[in-house]
Amino acid sequence: MSLDQVIVNCLRNKNWISVLLLRSMDLFQPVLVESSNVFHLIEVSRNGIIWHEKNVEYRIMMDDFFDISTRTHVGDVPVTLVEMKGNHVSFGLYLHRIRYSILDALTVYVELGELPMRISPYHSCSLHCSNCTNEIIGQRQYYHIQEVPITTVLPQIYFCPRNRIPVYPSEEELYYGLNYLVVCTEILGNGVETIAGRRRVLCSRCKKCLGEFITRDVGVQLYADALRFVTLDSPLEFKEIFDHVTPTQIMMRLVNDGENSGPDQRRLFLKAVRPDGQLQLLHLELDTKQMHILRSELKMPDSVKPNVSLPMETDTSSESDVDMNDSDTSSNYSMLQTGDEEIPPTPRSTTPRGTPTKTVQYVRLRGYRGWRVRYLYSGSDQDLIDHDEVYMNWTYEKTRLFYISHLMMADLLCELNANENLVASLEKKPLPTGSDNPRQSCIICESDKEFYARQERFARISPE
Repeated sequence: MSLDQVIVNCLRNKNWISVLLLRSMDLFQPVLVESSNVFHLIEVSRNGIIWHEKNVEYRIMMDDFFDISTRTHVGDVPVTLVEMKGNHVSFGLYLHRIRYSILDALTVYVELGELPMRISPYHSCSLHCSNCTNEIIGQRQYYHIQEVPITTVLPQIYFCPRNRIPVYPSEEELYYGLNYLVVCTEILGNGVETIAGRRRVLCSRCKKCLGEFITRDVGVQLYADALRFVTLDSPLEFKEIFDHVTPTQIMMRLVNDGENSGPDQRRLFLKAVRPDGQLQLLHLELDTKQMHILRSELKMPDSVKPNVSLPMETDTSSESDVDMNDSDTSSNYSMLQTGDEEIPPTPRSTTPRGTPTKTVQYVRLRGYRGWRVRYLYSGSDQDLIDHDEVYMNWTYEKTRLFYISHLMMADLLCELNANENLVASLEKKPLPTGSDNPRQSCIICESDKEFYARQERFARISPE
């Protein structure tokens, strides 16, 4: 199978959709398209699209969401802006109607999940520097471990609220958030030292920055990626504080602290430090009007057997397999009604005698939310120098700098880089190049289960 995934960009309150057919990511799969003009491989029906391969016919069903226009006001087939970049095909379609209630009902809703904290309230542990294993906090048991009650990467918002009494964590309490812990200042051991007016906390041995004191010294915020914990039953095993957090969950937490930079715009300024000490900065500008993406299932079935036998390619009744009756022909848009029911179906190519019948694959779509993102990444000293003006402008405008782990930074960059070509194809923009200008991409909200299934599939089909 060469058609790997179907992605549709749905613009709210617009009578237009962009369709992207992603060809197989498996380098060992053959490319089945032999036509030099991909326009002739696309058929449009009121309730879906047919994509023809050499011996495979994909029927992409959209009747749950849209009524597709099958003729323009001048009688042309409304498939526009057909492009083939590499093996991927993109094109646009006009719509008669969008069923918003069904579209929203069939859209995946991702809830904010719990952070995968690994420290248990039932066992004592010690905290150590991740760089040199110096002991930061000695063996102790935290009887009360909980996530900071509000979703924020700025714990001082909860512990030092304006015009309210500060919240002081006790010695038995441990609070946590995205890549940080908050504990009582009194339990810090001799393995730390402070600088900058007792604001920053450093490892006394390797001088690695481990965190900072919260305003009024109500507690100390420690960076989770700068620490490891050790339990009594495994004294030689230095464990990470958190298990993996997906890019969707990272963004859902970060976006709450984003600063408004214009109508429907927020900006985020992220910082991470690699284990080798390299500073990384990521400038993000998010469109808060979430994009709406329709996407096929992660893995299409190798074969689909309908309830009835499939007709031969020469049998014209097979067109009824895609066309479905819908009595509602009203339109909420300015598209001219042309009476689609009176237009004969588009002629289909016949299969020469003696060749095998085409295999028919039915493709269903699901809805996903997401954010359009403009981003600028600085991952080396030269990048930091080249992007210094942007850094200085954001600093001058007092944009807050949020600290995340280098693994979180890597995951976000992987998603942004992977979706750059997707956005360029859907929005008919030039493919991204290695320029110093901000790049366009997106983050698609998906469940943890879908994310890990997708990663497992990438690892399985990648050449060794």
